[in-house]
Amino acid sequence: MQFYAICPKGVESLLAEELTSLGATDIKEHPTHVTFEGDLAVAYRACLHSRLANRIYHCLLDDTFDSVEELYQKVNQIEWSWHFDLKQTFAVTCVARKNKHIRHSGFGGQKVKDAIVDHYQERYEQRPSVDKDEPDFRVHALINGLQLKVGIDLCGHGLHQRGYRADGGRAPIKENLAAALLIRAGWPELAKQGYDFHDPMCGSGTLLIEAAMMATDMAPGLLNHEFAFLQWKQHDDELWQEILASAKVQAEKGKQNLSNHFYGSDSFRKSLPVAEENCRASGLTDFISIEEQDIRHPKQELISDKGLLLSNPPYAERLGEEEQVTQLYRDFGNYIKVRCQGWQAAFITTDERFAKAVGIRSHKQYKFKNGALDCKLYLFDVNEDNYYTPFDPTAFNPNWENNLSEGANMLKNRIRKNMQRLKSYLKQNDVSCYRLYDADLPEYSAAIDVYGDEAHIQEYMPPKEVPEKVSNKRLNEIVRVTAGILELPEAELHIKQRKRQKGKQQYTKQSQQDDFKIVEENGFKFQVNLTQYLDTGLFLDHRKTRKMILNEADGKKFLNLFAYTGSVSVYAALGGAKTTTVDMSNTYLNWAKKNFSLNSIAPYGHNFIQSDCMQWLEEQEPVADYDLIFLDPPTFSNSKRMEQTFDVQRDQEKLLNLTMGLLNPQGKLYFSNNFKKFILEPKLKEKYVIHEITGKTLPPDFKNSRNHHRCWLIQHKA
Repeated sequence: MQFYAICPKGVESLLAEELTSLGATDIKEHPTHVTFEGDLAVAYRACLHSRLANRIYHCLLDDTFDSVEELYQKVNQIEWSWHFDLKQTFAVTCVARKNKHIRHSGFGGQKVKDAIVDHYQERYEQRPSVDKDEPDFRVHALINGLQLKVGIDLCGHGLHQRGYRADGGRAPIKENLAAALLIRAGWPELAKQGYDFHDPMCGSGTLLIEAAMMATDMAPGLLNHEFAFLQWKQHDDELWQEILASAKVQAEKGKQNLSNHFYGSDSFRKSLPVAEENCRASGLTDFISIEEQDIRHPKQELISDKGLLLSNPPYAERLGEEEQVTQLYRDFGNYIKVRCQGWQAAFITTDERFAKAVGIRSHKQYKFKNGALDCKLYLFDVNEDNYYTPFDPTAFNPNWENNLSEGANMLKNRIRKNMQRLKSYLKQNDVSCYRLYDADLPEYSAAIDVYGDEAHIQEYMPPKEVPEKVSNKRLNEIVRVTAGILELPEAELHIKQRKRQKGKQQYTKQSQQDDFKIVEENGFKFQVNLTQYLDTGLFLDHRKTRKMILNEADGKKFLNLFAYTGSVSVYAALGGAKTTTVDMSNTYLNWAKKNFSLNSIAPYGHNFIQSDCMQWLEEQEPVADYDLIFLDPPTFSNSKRMEQTFDVQRDQEKLLNLTMGLLNPQGKLYFSNNFKKFILEPKLKEKYVIHEITGKTLPPDFKNSRNHHRCWLIQHKA
């Protein structure tokens, strides 16, 4: 008889070994399932004893097909009445991959269901009932390319549902994955050698119970053995009762001979009653002790001479949790060193950085899937030879240059060269906020800006052909080298990914941290935020432009359109101008007001207007009222607050004509934008006096930058 067992990804080889031990033959591994052959006894033992499988299917069809019609015909020809009759209900599940005819699993399942129903209709002129919630039998179709497997589920429930866990607690791990982790950690052999077991973050107790079940050789299906095959027409009840009785005797004998101790603990008080109840339901409560314990404050004593620690610590799944979780892993490492010296240890996590924070060298890792998450199981020998001080991002790393890659060394040399080139300029002009690097090396595509004693890294979107692992490695190298050269802790670096922003994304918070910092420029103060928004609040490439406005502002009436956080308005006001600041975002207008307040600028004579700038311009009377205007629109915007989209290339003529209508005959308009491919309309050059002054407005740190503004001085013709 042919069967197949499905399992979590990464567990296939372990499942194959387990099935071999249960008497299966002709075993073949496939992604997420294993095929095997055997008699009914093998199938029954697999359902009862498998710790790793999700379900066991009796394979009724293993063939190829090349059309939807052929799939239907082959399923229809199976003698379904040999397996269940018309009075019994069924349901169909389907997994379809890489098939041009069945592109959706639901469609594949529907066709299989139709073929089964029609099989009975054609032979008995009656249709069996479908029950999607609690069917008597589940039929499973597995489509991979042209290959088709159809099986009938012998289990009726997921084999990971052992029957002891009523409540999974916080972030529970499935029982069969827990069993796989235990096997990879070597627990079956360690248990035979008398090792104890400990999970210091036990949650609902799954790892503890699975470990105890293994140590007692208790079949995981004993607690939940109402299998679907009990109603199957080919069921041999005498054989099943014999196998079931043998498993019960084996479990009782294992409990009587058990000498291992199982210790569970957790700092989350609400988890403890759940874990205790699950232990009672498993029948193993006499062997498992559970207590409240915070790994940050461990008892200063060994648990026992030898044991295995295995745990599933929290992952950082929400924004801003990384540092908090990293600290937990540091505490976890200290706990292991204090309480489990001489033990074996293992834990599963999603991020290598968390594993490194533990401070113990791992000698083996295994890849697993915990639900949809890619994880690794790390194995450790807990002895002092394997201890090291884990990297602390809150402290400067004096060894940052050790073992740099060739590319990282090139990056280091380029940033140092940039620092040397800018050194005299920064000192002479008392500049503390500047651009240090801007994708000078194509492989390291990021902009690095310094803001006093912190740095801001904007990673540009890598090309699609660059693998994610490669781009992540390069970003990590940018962080390491930047922190090293600036002699900063990595925690003082703020990393963001830049891409084209649409609508409110321009104004959307990138982090929940409300972290404002005051910086100085030319003796003036500005509020910046290096964590919360995509941009920081101060465009560094306009440093010279702001100075030009300052020098021309005395006694003038100044208009700032698309004003952002109002830094140019601050310069104009401090230069002696009366200012009008217009921006669509209330957030940025309030920020602008705070910048005015920081520089002790009295509110009298200064207006702040929240409005879509294009709409505001259209509503103004064409009165030449302003002496000096700064216009710095976005390249594109489609915010919901706007009645229509804005495109600087498309809308430039209308924008500039409306703006020039507010400029007095002797006035100056400074027009700037960041669109690299921007081309000024020839009609505008005929109508106004226009000079591109980009070179005059770019500070030295942006001369070689690939991302900076272009700027034009526009005046009325005499």
